[in-house]
Amino acid sequence: MNWFGATVGLVERALSDRERNVLVAMIERASQQTSLDPVTEASRKRWLAQVPRTSVVGRCPCGTCPSVDLAVGDNVEVATVSRRVVLEATTADAMLLLFIDGDRLSYLELAPTDPDVQIAEFPSPELINFFPCESS
Repeated sequence: MNWFGATVGLVERALSDRERNVLVAMIERASQQTSLDPVTEASRKRWLAQVPRTSVVGRCPCGTCPSVDLAVGDNVEVATVSRRVVLEATTADAMLLLFIDGDRLSYLELAPTDPDVQIAEFPSPELINFFPCESS
């Protein structure tokens, strides 16, 4: 079950190349817009180290996006939300969010900005617009 409380089955599978590339780009370049606590380079390095062990364990049931639940290593349960970091970016027609719960990659979301638009896959990283990044 994802943090929205609605996952379509456990699909447990490896990340696709596109998902992996977007995940890495988000970790490296996306910023946290809603916190006074800037994301540090040390945090980004920890999160990047998780990518090779990250798999998809569920997907969003909305039918309009490719959003996926993530698990790191053998932990297929949703991370306990002791501290949530949300990294943000945009594309021409969607918001892109990476949720990191309890210092573990947990959810990669692509939310179309037009409710009538369906987007089947994540964008190529070069099509992602990153906000100015504030790292310590």
